[in-house]
Amino acid sequence: MASAASALHMRGIGKVFPGVKALSGVDLAVRFGTVHAIVGENGAGKSTLMKILSGAYAPTTGTIEVAGTEVRMKRPADAQKLGIRMVHQELNLVPDLTVAENIFLGRMPRRLGFFDRGGMVRRAAAILAELGAAIDPQQRLGDLSISQQQLVEIAKAYAAEPRIIVLDEPTSSLSEHETAALFRILRKMRDAGIAIIYISHRLKEVLDIADEVTVLRDGAMIETRPASGITAAEMIRLMVGREVSNVFPKTPSTIGRQVLRVRNA
Repeated sequence: MASAASALHMRGIGKVFPGVKALSGVDLAVRFGTVHAIVGENGAGKSTLMKILSGAYAPTTGTIEVAGTEVRMKRPADAQKLGIRMVHQELNLVPDLTVAENIFLGRMPRRLGFFDRGGMVRRAAAILAELGAAIDPQQRLGDLSISQQQLVEIAKAYAAEPRIIVLDEPTSSLSEHETAALFRILRKMRDAGIAIIYISHRLKEVLDIADEVTVLRDGAMIETRPASGITAAEMIRLMVGREVSNVFPKTPSTIGRQVLRVRNA
């Protein structure tokens, strides 16, 4: 594994929209060669923080360092130039293009000034093979399953040679078997020295894949811990700000009269 040097340090990040304080003094430190999970309830500020990191929003307060250098990002293109790539929950792919064309969308390789289709296909095949994804680079993307399209989205980010990759709920449409395959790919990327920021509501998965966990609540950073030193129950307590003895408590209810009966269906 590559040395776990500082990949990202967001200090004192605040974001105020008209009438709404979305983030307040958030600190986030992520190291190269690690998977850093960010968890929190809906509205905790996860998406706003990542939009700031991706250059979609400018912070109201705070500073951002990438690989030890303070940076200012005014647009997503600025983040991409710094080696930051986002893999959104909603896939950003073109169904009628091939897998290879999607992987190099906007960055089509050229040779002697002309589009190099053969080179593109070979490079896409090499990237998919490196990630362990058994997908034909010349296949139409729309003919793939959703889980395969998710892998193409990750291959697209990986092909750009990123230093930091952010994954937003990457397993929301995946089965347990497909999630295991995705985790094998993420571990390969981590071992190659890439810093991976992993956002998920699935706490068991967080404990399976993450090296460190940061908990956000109400727009503030509550705590960062090694994943080996926290449990799902502790994450829930930090996320909601109180002890939760029963995640799905039973409440008293009155059973009404029968309104439907089906026999010998």
